[in-house]
Amino acid sequence: MASIAYVTDRKMIEFHRAYGNQVMNFWRPSSMKQFSQFNPGDYLFFLAKGTERFNGKEKGIVGYGKYNSAHTMSLRQMWNQYGTYNGYSSKDELAEAITKVNKNHEVGKSIHCLLLTDVVFFQAPVYPSEIGIVIPPNLESYTYLDKFGVDSTVKILQKAQQTGIDAWQSAMDHTLNKDIFKEDVISHILAKQISQVIDPTKPASKKLKRFMTTMSESVEYIKGSKQALLKQMPLTVYLPLESNSKNKDQALFELIGKISVLKESLKHESEFEKSDVIYCIISEIKLSAEWLKRLEQIDIQVIEG
Repeated sequence: MASIAYVTDRKMIEFHRAYGNQVMNFWRPSSMKQFSQFNPGDYLFFLAKGTERFNGKEKGIVGYGKYNSAHTMSLRQMWNQYGTYNGYSSKDELAEAITKVNKNHEVGKSIHCLLLTDVVFFQAPVYPSEIGIVIPPNLESYTYLDKFGVDSTVKILQKAQQTGIDAWQSAMDHTLNKDIFKEDVISHILAKQISQVIDPTKPASKKLKRFMTTMSESVEYIKGSKQALLKQMPLTVYLPLESNSKNKDQALFELIGKISVLKESLKHESEFEKSDVIYCIISEIKLSAEWLKRLEQIDIQVIEG
């Protein structure tokens, strides 16, 4: 899991906000240092120029997007594929913006592009110092927020939740989820806790992949893990039973243990006081009636097949 605060051009951010864009091509000059740890689903927060306070020393965070994918493109490819989702109304304006931030003051042959989705803007900037984070005022590109504490992302989202979504963005899109901050806080806390009980480096579960293809409702991988799925309504965590018929009982005991640890850890998170989590085991092995009864008694659901 990773979250990044990136120093961004206020003009570009205002363009995306004014057009209500929930998708953007977040471009970076190829001369800039690449991210070492940034995966799909991770958050990129906009640390915007022009929001400075305290004698121009502290920039505010004005929104965020979720990293989807990365590509290297030429200016022409960028404009042809993303158009105004690049943050400017014309190709010439985009070229001028790239030239300004490039060290050699040229557009260059290639530009790093990050596709961001689920972009949300805040009604008011969140200043890092308000939540105990000190970002150097001379930061030129980006910083990993996780180095300020594992709860840094949650603190930013909770602070943004107090003022809400940008009113203009909300007016531009009536389908925008008004509970997005709450849901993202819950998702991030779940991701943090699950990473403590399930190895985040394990490859994607084939069982979960197959299960996702059968679901008509929206489910997604929990951030930072390919071994757990999340559905927001109702709040449900899906975990695979990785076993064969011979070691089924041992695998079930281990999985129940992990769920028990997860339940206990979430009791100490205020966001879950009014949010009951449903836990569901995905099993391709038929379980005995005795096992199904045991699981029902401890409020764990099972989907077989």
